[in-house]
Amino acid sequence: MAKYSNPFRALRNKNYLLFWSTQSISLIGTWIDTTLRGWVGVNVLPENKAAGFIGLIAFLKGFPTVFLSPVSGVLIDWFGPREVLFLTQVADTINACVMAFLVYKNILTPAQLLILSVLMGISGAFYLPSRNTFISSVVPKDYLPNALALHALIFNLARMIGPSIAGFVVKYYGLSFGFILNAISFVPLLIVLPTIPTNYQRNLSKERAFFKDLSEGLKIVVKDKRILSTFISLTVYAVFGMPYSMLMQAFAKSAMRTGLVGYGLVMGSMGLGAFVGAILAGGMDSKKVIQINEEFLILAIGTSTFVTSVYPNAAIFTSFVNGLCQTVFFNVTNSRTQLLSPMHAKGRVMSLYALINNGGSPVGTFVFGLLGNVIGIRASYQILALALIAYFVIHKFLIKQPETESTY
Repeated sequence: MAKYSNPFRALRNKNYLLFWSTQSISLIGTWIDTTLRGWVGVNVLPENKAAGFIGLIAFLKGFPTVFLSPVSGVLIDWFGPREVLFLTQVADTINACVMAFLVYKNILTPAQLLILSVLMGISGAFYLPSRNTFISSVVPKDYLPNALALHALIFNLARMIGPSIAGFVVKYYGLSFGFILNAISFVPLLIVLPTIPTNYQRNLSKERAFFKDLSEGLKIVVKDKRILSTFISLTVYAVFGMPYSMLMQAFAKSAMRTGLVGYGLVMGSMGLGAFVGAILAGGMDSKKVIQINEEFLILAIGTSTFVTSVYPNAAIFTSFVNGLCQTVFFNVTNSRTQLLSPMHAKGRVMSLYALINNGGSPVGTFVFGLLGNVIGIRASYQILALALIAYFVIHKFLIKQPETESTY
């Protein structure tokens, strides 16, 4: 058991260490970019139109995932996750360079910003499944949950560091320099990525058929009861769990009666919880990870969300619980999906995982955001919480759970 206690053990793999370290740099640049694009979006239109415009940008960045994630899975299985991942990073580098140029010349228009957001959404639809599949093709299966947890760790660190750097850059060097920094942050990864060997078994058949291969991925998910159960849990959490953080700005303003500082403290607490969750998930044995009952994590999130709705000022504490449980939840469901998926179709299965993960959250946020306008944001949070708790009851006591057997 001792060899599984080190939460950084995946870094013993030199190839993963190369990817992890260069990806860390890239993620910081990405969060600098995300922060600055939001700032540009707020200022490119009059104040009375800015909020709707920001919502439109978020939608345009998210909707390509719904259509293109299944496509990405087929291409990953045809050409390999490393090759697809490399192209997504090239596309994002070019996007950042274009943003830097348009901002520097002061010629950026709302239409151009929307187009660049769509292009980011397209590359993002290919990024998540190719990245996850690439990681599983680099590290041994016993290291996979730890490697995914370490990626969550650097993601949350970048989420805390990136916006701070962005503020410093804007103050002393200007907006355009921030986008240049993001473009530069991709360079180490683009240099290292092609040199990392993988063990991915690509589909080299001369009789490739796109729709046939796509349907095969769907059949694998439907026939494997454990993967199907995992996807149902993921869907429930994406629709009813993710809106907690997505709607927190509105909750902080109307329910907590606080401003940007209070909102920042709540999200900082959630980020700290996610950081702790990544450390905890990283110390788990791979066999134990795929056997964890994720419905208990959903119950904890539902309970903390309900407490938040009743006692709004408790959000500073409950957000820590949500962040911790969310990170462990994604580590469990991601690891199980990859470890149970057949190697030849892993890209297609993971693309469906990405589809649910990235597609469910905007739907839930949109629906319960509108509902919050009608019945109040606290009542909307209560419905979210009760839905999660109800799923726990149904999943735990009314549905017989399939056994977990790895076919990795």
